[in-house]
Amino acid sequence: MARTLLIAAVLLLLAPAAAEAATVKVYFTKGEQLASVDREIPNGAGIVTATVQELLKGPSAAETRAGYGTAIPAGSTLASATIDAANRLAILDFSGRFGSAKKLPDSDQMFREVYGARLAQVVYTVSALTGLDRVRVHVPNQVARTLSREDFERTSYTPPEAPKVKTPAPADPRAVQTSLAALGYLPQDAITGVFDYRTMQAVIAFQAWEGLQRDGVVGPQTSKRLATAARPLPLSRAPGRHVEIYRQRGVVLLVDGAKLVRAIHTSTGIGGDDPDLGTPPGTWKIYRKELRSWSVPYKTWLPYASYWNAGWALHGYADVPARPASHGCARLPLVEAKVVWDFVSIGTPVRVI
Repeated sequence: MARTLLIAAVLLLLAPAAAEAATVKVYFTKGEQLASVDREIPNGAGIVTATVQELLKGPSAAETRAGYGTAIPAGSTLASATIDAANRLAILDFSGRFGSAKKLPDSDQMFREVYGARLAQVVYTVSALTGLDRVRVHVPNQVARTLSREDFERTSYTPPEAPKVKTPAPADPRAVQTSLAALGYLPQDAITGVFDYRTMQAVIAFQAWEGLQRDGVVGPQTSKRLATAARPLPLSRAPGRHVEIYRQRGVVLLVDGAKLVRAIHTSTGIGGDDPDLGTPPGTWKIYRKELRSWSVPYKTWLPYASYWNAGWALHGYADVPARPASHGCARLPLVEAKVVWDFVSIGTPVRVI
């Protein structure tokens, strides 16, 4: 009886819409998380097809201003949508720019790394609409994959190891660390005499703030500037603790009143100002902290996550390159993410510059 009712229900989803429009949920990204919006489906089209087409349109102007983005490339189209009710399966065939121009190696891991976020948007949207267990996705130039929400569930957490330092160590690491600590780029207990990953990241933060080449190498220019530089000067001198995120420089400042507490290297969103993989500018407050946060669309752990707006957070990451590389959050070296986590509280102001 239940299966018969299900088949009847999904057949109605494929049929032309009735006189009254339906309200459906479409899943977009918000930073590195998913969030749904309600859309009214116009008359004269099957609900599944119309809903996916709404998803492919991307957020409206108002939704974009509210922080919604999408990982689905503009120009993506839906070639067909069918329902296999007996097997609780929705079958979607995409065309246009949804797929890569080149065929990927036939690997589920590679496929999900490239298409993961856009597939999560599709799977969550279609499963919410139909109640079906699985979605089979045909992507141009790729082998079709069958996915469900379970494919985006949390994996077991394994703390990432700090990457190996690939840049040459300076002649006197302790002297460099002492200078960086005096300027606020390292804590005193990081003065070890060993040029480790934390020190290299501090060098990159210093170079970024001073407008030098961000390579982590303590060459002649960096050494000369270390001898004459001053501590970074925050924009805000408001009382209490606050955070400033400088996207172009790739630096996070932890500030208490007018005093700089720490300057830390970061990597923000590759999309610039846009919510689509970007880190929009503005002023917010920390509203949620999670020791281990899970990103559904990107299927990854975000350790020591402190969220300042929707799905945007300051969080730890295994490697933090000297360029924008995140999906919207502010990535931090893992050891420094713990420092930021301890520094901020719910309500701590955050300014993205």
